[in-house]
Amino acid sequence: MGTDLRRSRHTSSARRVRQGQQLVIARFLVSIGLAVGQGLALACSPFIEEHLTWSSASFRPHTTAFEHCTVDESTYGQVVAAWLQNRPSGATRITSLALGRAVAFPWLSQHIADSALAQPEWAAQMARAKPGEREKLAAKALLDPALLRRLAAPFDGTQYVVLRMSYEKVLFGPADKYSSKRGAGAILVPFDAQLWLQLSPKN
Repeated sequence: MGTDLRRSRHTSSARRVRQGQQLVIARFLVSIGLAVGQGLALACSPFIEEHLTWSSASFRPHTTAFEHCTVDESTYGQVVAAWLQNRPSGATRITSLALGRAVAFPWLSQHIADSALAQPEWAAQMARAKPGEREKLAAKALLDPALLRRLAAPFDGTQYVVLRMSYEKVLFGPADKYSSKRGAGAILVPFDAQLWLQLSPKN
């Protein structure tokens, strides 16, 4: 009888220890999850960095270089508008805003691909084009006035106007992956490039 009672108490004590250990582990995992979640949230907080020595600025999709973050059109507009609104009236004039890679802005990347597909004879021209000629064909898509209007929208009513967009290092990929037209096939379209907005203060 005494032996059974001691065995029962030992079993109950061991069970409580295991439950306590499991609770500690669970809390530890939750803490890790919260920390990771907060880290990602901070990493994907886009902002604009000014380079006053060169009278320029850069749009940063994230606060670190260790996370892959993308920026939707609404967030782009909010970040740019807030930046312009909070600049002091006597601040150094900014002449350009570097956006970085178009793929960081999926809506830009898709617009560029769709604009290329909308050009008459795009598929035939790309099929004949040599690698060095593709970027010339892509110029019309990258300089689409509708694309520039979307990029310039947050500047409306501010002290700056967008003059034009510049680009370099154009990349191409299959239309059915990068355009909004699913089933467009393997036709090559531009989907990525380094982008800059040329700015001018309003007089």
